[in-house]
Amino acid sequence: MEGYNSDMSDPCRESTSGRGFLGDKADEYARAYAEETPGGFALRMRRRRVLELFDKPGGRVLDVGCGPAEMVQPLLLLDCEFWGLDPSPRMIEICRTRFGEFKNVHLVKGEAGQISLPDAFFDAVLCMGVIDGLKNFSQVIGEMLRVLKPDGTIIITFANRQSPYAQWKKYVSYPALILARRIMHPAADNDPILTRRRLFSAKEASDLLAQSGAQVERAVGYFYSILPSPLDELWPAGTLWLNRRLEEARDGKPDWLAAGVILKARKRARGRDAQRNSVVG
Repeated sequence: MEGYNSDMSDPCRESTSGRGFLGDKADEYARAYAEETPGGFALRMRRRRVLELFDKPGGRVLDVGCGPAEMVQPLLLLDCEFWGLDPSPRMIEICRTRFGEFKNVHLVKGEAGQISLPDAFFDAVLCMGVIDGLKNFSQVIGEMLRVLKPDGTIIITFANRQSPYAQWKKYVSYPALILARRIMHPAADNDPILTRRRLFSAKEASDLLAQSGAQVERAVGYFYSILPSPLDELWPAGTLWLNRRLEEARDGKPDWLAAGVILKARKRARGRDAQRNSVVG
């Protein structure tokens, strides 16, 4: 299961046409959450940490790059109304198969950089495993904040620049994978998107949100891993055991062991609310 171990793991989420991973690998990605592998564990831990940060029960929630709609069920249990946005027709089809009968679940095929939904409509916006693979991440964050209400919550995950695991994936493992694909399948469309994914420090990610009009409240690391690829895939049982032990011992702060970082921020309100938020923050 190459590529499912962190925010470095959604290699083609930036596609704007439903090609590649979004189209061909949608079913595989949907199954990954349930697998007892390091990759499945990483996805479940990301979901768990995001839900721990979530603070808008009963609200309208937009999941940008919703994938197979893994956030729907836990958010429905919190009495939320769910909107899922994804550029992949197959992903949306999977979502509708799972949750299309629910009246408080709305699924939209669309681009993160051009969200066709009203201003200040949502109480919370989530974006998991998407932003660091985009070229236009500033535009995407601006769009997410546009549809978010003042004082609304935005939760975004990033690949951690401090993590040797994430750096190995980007600079060693993925280039080797692309080279092998080109040698074995020279006529195939070997998109170098795997190496284009950007790594962020917690400060860089926080600055990006602040420049767009959000105030970061918390930064949390997830998926603590030390075994580089392909060792993590050659020894999945041992890697999974180690990942669980490291996660249990985490201190709640992003550090070099965390392959991913989750930022929780609030859309700055205008006028008096903005002044109040700056004092509180």
